[in-house]
Amino acid sequence: MITAFTAAATTPYKALEILKKGAKKVFVEGVPPIGCLPMILSRHLLPDHGDGDGDGCHSVINGNIKAHNSLLEEKLKELRRHFPDAIIFYVDVFAAHLSVVKEFKANGFEESFKVCCGAGGGAPYNFNYSSMCGSPEASVACSQPSKYINWDGIHLTEAMNKRVAHLISHDGHCRPSFSGAFFNKSSVM
Repeated sequence: MITAFTAAATTPYKALEILKKGAKKVFVEGVPPIGCLPMILSRHLLPDHGDGDGDGCHSVINGNIKAHNSLLEEKLKELRRHFPDAIIFYVDVFAAHLSVVKEFKANGFEESFKVCCGAGGGAPYNFNYSSMCGSPEASVACSQPSKYINWDGIHLTEAMNKRVAHLISHDGHCRPSFSGAFFNKSSVM
């Protein structure tokens, strides 16, 4: 039996496999708010169709993700009942990411949806499917990537990843608390 093992799982079924092998700490990450990515917004957000959610994101896509994440949390509750000696973490990247988008200036960003590395088009996002970051048309990135949430319309900037990681590890976007449960040495042994 494995006495101290930490793993990450992408689904409750993967978590179950890991737990059956003796894992004592498992992290299961929810789906992030894909409806806030410029790649999605430039193609699917139609203001005249009421697709926006008030934060600038696509309400239907994010609504489906919220429903998925809610079902995921319910499945994790079941796993916790079956494996009471294990700690099963739910990592709420959706809420962490969205909290930054909602208060992007307070979080140190100047751009909430505009990409740092883009070729224009898809205004106001600086994103174009046919000229993505790295193509000859989009070979130069912005001068201050740390002021942007989105790197290229699909990926987040390093600054945004750090902010989301901080929110997950310190500000309640991990259930149970990441810092309280993970760094408790007695729970590892």
